[in-house]
Amino acid sequence: MNTKPLKAYQVQGDEYGCIVFATNSATARRIGGRELDLEFNEVESCRRAQWADQYAGVKGGVPPLVMVENGWWMECNHCGHKITIDEVEDGFEGSDGTIIKLVPVEKSGLIYCNQHCLETRLHEIAQHNEKADFFKQLVISMRPDLTFTEFRGNYPQCYCSATFTFEGAQYGGSVGYNQSGSIEWRINSNDSQAWKEYETKRKEAV
Repeated sequence: MNTKPLKAYQVQGDEYGCIVFATNSATARRIGGRELDLEFNEVESCRRAQWADQYAGVKGGVPPLVMVENGWWMECNHCGHKITIDEVEDGFEGSDGTIIKLVPVEKSGLIYCNQHCLETRLHEIAQHNEKADFFKQLVISMRPDLTFTEFRGNYPQCYCSATFTFEGAQYGGSVGYNQSGSIEWRINSNDSQAWKEYETKRKEAV
């Protein structure tokens, strides 16, 4: 059984780098190469990053704020601004000539320029999820007779859709918005006859 402790290594490619944990440099180079989509010999450097050793085995790895504090740059998850330790300590010149200092915050393993960026992002996610919930309630109200098996559309999913089944179905169908923004129902071709029979029976019962 291998009892050697995991150590942190900074693996660098020609454009990007990453922090990986391994028992030795060769293993770190292989792991980092896979993360960066590089072959072993394409990795430019692999060196120890002792400041990150304490995060070995920690879920989520090295926190983004710690990465910035140790010389890495990270993109704000809302506006995409490049967050660096220089801008945190010294600030940067705004469009009106004033010096702006970044006050980065992190949440769920992601980093933001400041509290405003974080709150704006959370608001956008909440609005996105409200639209997904509206879609869910809409299609249920349109067809309460169907058995919906899955709803999609909550963040980070982009499109609202759902799958459903019905009496006599083998595969069922799906529903979503079409390009014009209208609700469109789709039935698996293998269930087309079963759908016709189901609809006929349903309408006769009304």
